[in-house]
Amino acid sequence: MTSSPSVHTVRGPVPVADLGTVLMHEHVFVLSEEFRRNLPETWDEEERVADAVTRLKALAATGATTIVDPTVIGLGRDVRRVALVNEQVDLHIIAATGIYTLADVPDFFRYHGPGTMLGGPEGMTELFVRELTEGIADTGIRASYLKCAVEAELTPGVERVMRAVAQAHLRTGAPITVHTNATVCRPPVHRARA
Repeated sequence: MTSSPSVHTVRGPVPVADLGTVLMHEHVFVLSEEFRRNLPETWDEEERVADAVTRLKALAATGATTIVDPTVIGLGRDVRRVALVNEQVDLHIIAATGIYTLADVPDFFRYHGPGTMLGGPEGMTELFVRELTEGIADTGIRASYLKCAVEAELTPGVERVMRAVAQAHLRTGAPITVHTNATVCRPPVHRARA
């Protein structure tokens, strides 16, 4: 007997057939951890978690049963916080791996990896594969898909992230989502001159 395909959620594997109504791009939290830590007056953890619980319960009451959360590194991803919210809400939350950048890679990767000052293998690929196969930040919560972004232009940093995402996809088979900006990424309009 063949088992039904499943997807990893914040609370563990769920059969695809049980996902129900899925919203494909819903961030539970988006923030800058660096600012949050250094400007603590701008963030009340208990209040923000309670607000997320209230909003997601209201969403679940509409009949939605699953959200796909594309919050990755660069958007303040904290799967521990999302798991805390998910303990209080009857909703499947699917996490992503990847790096959200508009131009350059985070400083760590500027110095580590192929062609950088310190060299070595592409650490982003290894990070993404680990988050898909083992879990995010030693939580055991596995990402189910890869995310990257091309918002303005294909800079060398954005291209490097996209290549790492593609390499992780080839190694794991995980699906990819690409965040784009239709007003920037569309072909230029050529107008006839009068």
